[in-house]
Amino acid sequence: MKLILPATFLFLLYLSPLNLYAQQTAKINGIVNDGKETLPAATILLYTAKDSILVTTAMTDQNGIYSFTTANGKYYIVSSSIGYNKVKTPSFDLNGTMDFQVPPITLKENSKKLNEVSIVATKPVLERRADKLIFNIEATPSASGLTALEVLRKAPGVTIDHNENISLAGKSNVLVTIDGKQTYLSSTEVVNLLKSMQSNEIESIEIINNPGSKYDANSTGGIINIKTKKSKAEGFNGSVALTGGFNKHLLTNNSINLNYRKKDFNVFGSYGINRQEYNQELKIDRITPGTNPLYFKQRNKDTTINASQNFKIGSDFFLSKNHTIGFLVKGNISDYKGGSLSNVNIGKSFDVTDSVLITPSYTKSNRKNFSYNLNYKGVIDTAGQEISLDADYSTFDGSNNSNYINRFFLPDGTFFKNGQIYRNSTASNIDIKAIKADYVLPLNKKFKLDAGVKIANVKSDNNYIYENDIQGSWVFDDTKSNRFLYDESVSAAYATLNITMGKTSIQGGLRAEHTKSTGNSVTTNQLTEKEYTDLFPSLLVSQNFDADNNLNFSYSRKINRPNYQNLNPFIFFLDQYTYNQGNPNLKPEYSSNLQVSYLFKQKYSAALAYSHTSDVISQVLLQNEAKKSMYQTVLNLASENALSLTLNFPVTLTKWWNMNNNLLGYFKQIKSPDLNGANLNSEQVSANIYLQNNFKINDLFSADAAFVFSTPQIEGAFKVKSIFTTDAGFRYNFPNKNGNLKLGISDIFHSQKAYIYSTLPGNIYNLEQAGTTRSARLTFTYRFGKMTVKSARNRSTGLDDEQKRLGSK
Repeated sequence: MKLILPATFLFLLYLSPLNLYAQQTAKINGIVNDGKETLPAATILLYTAKDSILVTTAMTDQNGIYSFTTANGKYYIVSSSIGYNKVKTPSFDLNGTMDFQVPPITLKENSKKLNEVSIVATKPVLERRADKLIFNIEATPSASGLTALEVLRKAPGVTIDHNENISLAGKSNVLVTIDGKQTYLSSTEVVNLLKSMQSNEIESIEIINNPGSKYDANSTGGIINIKTKKSKAEGFNGSVALTGGFNKHLLTNNSINLNYRKKDFNVFGSYGINRQEYNQELKIDRITPGTNPLYFKQRNKDTTINASQNFKIGSDFFLSKNHTIGFLVKGNISDYKGGSLSNVNIGKSFDVTDSVLITPSYTKSNRKNFSYNLNYKGVIDTAGQEISLDADYSTFDGSNNSNYINRFFLPDGTFFKNGQIYRNSTASNIDIKAIKADYVLPLNKKFKLDAGVKIANVKSDNNYIYENDIQGSWVFDDTKSNRFLYDESVSAAYATLNITMGKTSIQGGLRAEHTKSTGNSVTTNQLTEKEYTDLFPSLLVSQNFDADNNLNFSYSRKINRPNYQNLNPFIFFLDQYTYNQGNPNLKPEYSSNLQVSYLFKQKYSAALAYSHTSDVISQVLLQNEAKKSMYQTVLNLASENALSLTLNFPVTLTKWWNMNNNLLGYFKQIKSPDLNGANLNSEQVSANIYLQNNFKINDLFSADAAFVFSTPQIEGAFKVKSIFTTDAGFRYNFPNKNGNLKLGISDIFHSQKAYIYSTLPGNIYNLEQAGTTRSARLTFTYRFGKMTVKSARNRSTGLDDEQKRLGSK
């Protein structure tokens, strides 16, 4: 840490004189209107006059204003907006360093009856930006009718393992945000939330491998931001989406979105309801350690039904052209019920069975998550000085009830004896409060300062009750029951300096976070208190050589704090020999991340990245020799090193066929010298291949087909064998463009099966998992109301980091 800040300063100092000799640049300013008022969100394209090469793009702000900074030369501008005709300006010369003011651009409304017709802009499936990769869901018919989790599996570079842990470019502990807002949920609850979201609610998925200091530091694996749809049209408009599907069971996903926008205010809302039913088969073969090993051959069949509802309602009030206040309320209610039958053969070998353990179990749970946001944004002056404020409050309430009956049988099926018969119930309550402020100060034409503060507090209360069936009566077990209270406060401040010198831009930032936490296991009288302060520097250097070539370098330091549930020392039994246990002694993990990326013609890209992570928080499967049991827990592994190369290259094969290709290759090394008495030293070269084919049959029909292949990968103390999946989709647009039909087929060859085995010496197991991943869905979408575009604010609140870590099993 002592070397990072001086090195950053010297690097900035070194770059400064190099740019004194750069080509002269000047700023281009302008405004777009429709003849009556200014047009926000209009697209501005700057071209060279000589050969019509696209130099850069911009979008008008809330006041219809845009600006560029570019090298001297002769240019022209093309402006457009949905519902309006394109306008091309006359050519103009840019000389010296004085600002150039483009005459006002007036766009004329399209002659069609736009108040009754929805005009949809075509976006590519993948868009590469300097700091992120954007996966546009609307451009992918095969994503129709899926849940958000299923859509995430299709995103390039994203993998989801058998335990539904999300990884990005081979790195785990990914921060998932929704509209820039952290959920503050544990990884388990984030997955449950994504299962309740529908693909027709999602506009795009942003993949940020190396976020800067402005983002919450709790993101060692990067950030995946899910942007939901929000209308930008004036007047009243909305859409309805109805989905029916089949995956051995009937599936349904339905939603409605409404928006009403006038000059002084905007009101919007949405409601969705879905029901999913899944089957899953799990096979585990394991050998217990020691001189007299036992062989366990376990077979599980699970059926789960998840029904959920989610809603969103909000409003923006435009107090003036420079000041806006707004509120947002979101909610998710889900009910889950499932049944499982576990059959375990136990013997001296896999071929010789001494006894059979049969465990039927039943689980029912419900979850309620509500969040409330108040926000303000003010533009202080014409130079671009801005301030934004967010106040957030979020609640999570969950309950889980399970019953387990363990019975032993002889190999011939004769009843032998009862094992443990028990039930447990868990009540979880979590309250989250956060407030943040962000400030933007343009110092001059070359320097801009961003700064902000954030304070967040999380309180959780988990009460786990365990009862045994003793002679037909339920008896409380105080040795396995527990109440766990957790209180955490994080205070943060950041500052980022943006420097633009010719074709070079530099962004250097520093974030400080102070964490104070208390974990109290009330039943066991176990108190764990922690307090620490960390600094998180970041650096982004971008060099535009010309309109076609861009080179970026970035560095960041990040932290990943243990989620609240993993700190809970509860023991959750699945059967008599299988359980899950928390770890109150978990430490936060830290990572240092470097990335160099190259962007060619705004669409071809290559990125080389390296990360080193210490005290890696990882789920591990271990065995208890004395109890002959297998358990899952979370531990700090010593270190993880990852080196990756990502290539993204779209290819146009014909006028009607284009491809989006993303290739990820990486090397990962995981070390932990004393893990359960053994030395873990695991290395693996892996690759993820993402091929997306898009077919335009005619103006009304289109189709897509996707192929995703992953070679063997390591994670924690286990290894996953190769896996692939193939999806396809078809889309029909209604002639009047106010709706469409989409048919999506997922995992056509039913190949999405996980094969896993241990990489820890002496810990012998093989696991195989498969579910009803193959499905077909038909979605009908109808849009109504006026579709001429006006400005819309895309709010990101202060709850961006905490909900990831709530935790509930």
